[in-house]
Amino acid sequence: MIVYPETQSRAHAELDAVIGRDRLPTFADYPHLPYLRAMVKEVLRWRPPAPFAAPHQSMEDDWYEGMFIPKGTTCIPNVWYMNRDPEIYGEDAAHFDPARHLGDISPASGMSDAREDGHFSYGFGRRLCVGRHLANNTLFINIAILLWAAKIERKKDESGEFLPLDVEGCVDHGIAVLAVFNYLVTYVQVDANSEGTSADVRFPSNAKSPRASQRLLPCSPRNVSCGVCEQKDSIYGCLHM
Repeated sequence: MIVYPETQSRAHAELDAVIGRDRLPTFADYPHLPYLRAMVKEVLRWRPPAPFAAPHQSMEDDWYEGMFIPKGTTCIPNVWYMNRDPEIYGEDAAHFDPARHLGDISPASGMSDAREDGHFSYGFGRRLCVGRHLANNTLFINIAILLWAAKIERKKDESGEFLPLDVEGCVDHGIAVLAVFNYLVTYVQVDANSEGTSADVRFPSNAKSPRASQRLLPCSPRNVSCGVCEQKDSIYGCLHM
């Protein structure tokens, strides 16, 4: 959202047109938010959680682009490259553009699951990720609610210039699984103190929006009080969730 602010603006426009400011997005809005659904596909294509898919094994001798692959060979799909193949996604395959999934892109002939997802991050064939629908739905509702409630922007220095932003400077520690005590909740932590990043509640003049955002992000690191407890955790904020 910081590197490609135009995508955030388009998502905000779609949310405002479909949802408005009087309620939070729900799964009932799923059919009416095509750009948000495209965002889910694009973020998984642009930055897949893992660079490789599950290993497969060839069932018979084969040739691929002049290379002989004997029967029984373990093949590891290079998902990162497949998701950025310019012959499939165009010359701008290295850029984040959800609109590419609003057209008729078919990532691979005969691979219906990858064609439906718009990427290869879930793998393919019998080893296709069994949790892909849960992941898609979770990403959709999290993105929809977060962008409904907040606008994510780059910070500026004292002279009003944007602080430097290193797009390729992230450190990938793999897939993180977080368990918060015995509460089955999923939430996004936006660290307002992170260098170069800030998150503000959208439409603060609308009385309903801040209250809805408080229900959405109780005791978040943005110093929004939940009105229930004052107990704070140094990393995750309020623990009453």
